[in-house]
Amino acid sequence: MNFDWTVEDREIKTRLIGIFDQSCLLELEALEDADLLELKNITSRFLKRLARIGYLGIGAGPVAGSDTLGLMAGQEELARISGSLFLAVEVTARIFAGLLRCFGGSGHAGNILEAVERGDLIGAVAVTEPAEQEHDGGLGAVAWLDGSDYVVNGKKDFVTNGPIADCLAILVHVEEQIAICVVEPGLPGLVIGPRMKTLGYNGVAVSAIELNEVRVPRSQVLGPISDRSPLEFLRLTEDLVLTMASVGLIQRTIAEARKYSGLHQRSGKPIFAHQEIRFKLAEMLTLSQTSQLLAFRAGWMCSVSDSEAATMVRCAKVFAAEASEKVASMAMQIMAGQGYLSGNIMERGYRDAKYAAVAGTTSERARMAIADDLLKRYV
Repeated sequence: MNFDWTVEDREIKTRLIGIFDQSCLLELEALEDADLLELKNITSRFLKRLARIGYLGIGAGPVAGSDTLGLMAGQEELARISGSLFLAVEVTARIFAGLLRCFGGSGHAGNILEAVERGDLIGAVAVTEPAEQEHDGGLGAVAWLDGSDYVVNGKKDFVTNGPIADCLAILVHVEEQIAICVVEPGLPGLVIGPRMKTLGYNGVAVSAIELNEVRVPRSQVLGPISDRSPLEFLRLTEDLVLTMASVGLIQRTIAEARKYSGLHQRSGKPIFAHQEIRFKLAEMLTLSQTSQLLAFRAGWMCSVSDSEAATMVRCAKVFAAEASEKVASMAMQIMAGQGYLSGNIMERGYRDAKYAAVAGTTSERARMAIADDLLKRYV
């Protein structure tokens, strides 16, 4: 594995950083308290800016031959600048669009992908079922063919971008197979629930959706697909995105902690001069570097189709997610009482950090899958 960025990777990083001047950073601050209309407008504006530098078209997700590692060069920077914007963008460009690239045709899906790459569309993917609706197959939402349409019934929980999406990809069962219904809000019977209040990442809109005999034209349904490859693709892509969200959050938190420790004094000198602060910063940097290296190794293994790629992605996600919690906690300790006040960047990071451990493949399930793979290969 080459641990250095290519010239093209460095160029993407530079161009991406160049988008976010001081006025853009102030605009991003408004994401955290924005209502849905303002949130959609801000997200749309930044999607167009990212489209102009080609960021939205990089990679096709963690599939054979894709430039997953090159994509991570840009993801790292965007996640460091704004976790909320990063999640909204990646759900659109990598999770939603990646699903259509891998399982869609050149017709309807192709037109949508072109809109995504232009920054003209916010996407969402509905997979997670309410607890009472889940069954062993993982999807309770169902669809059946009725003439030239599929009719869809079911509910989905925790749909990121759901309240602001221009297009949704909804995973359903068609008998024993999986299909992907690509729909726009406003269809009769499609109900987008109210925005959910979340602990962290308050600049991201999340909701439930309900489908009550929604009619979806056959041309807007991908599949049915006989295996679980759409679910496996989504889980792997989502886990990589969440890993990079944690990597970016760690870097952002360390930068703020370092700044604070240099500006604030105790006993007549900056708190950075005190050994206990230096030890914390050293441990935070160690966790940051390790998380970054694990994430990049996982991305590289995906791009070369290594047989252990999925396991390495889970390892990277578990480590980075839990490291972000530790780093956020230490950063708050460095700030002492100031860190406990609502509204500061450390408090926000502390709330954001928990998300990666419970989203995608949870840390507990990831550990079980890692152990299963270990036993399968080496016992």
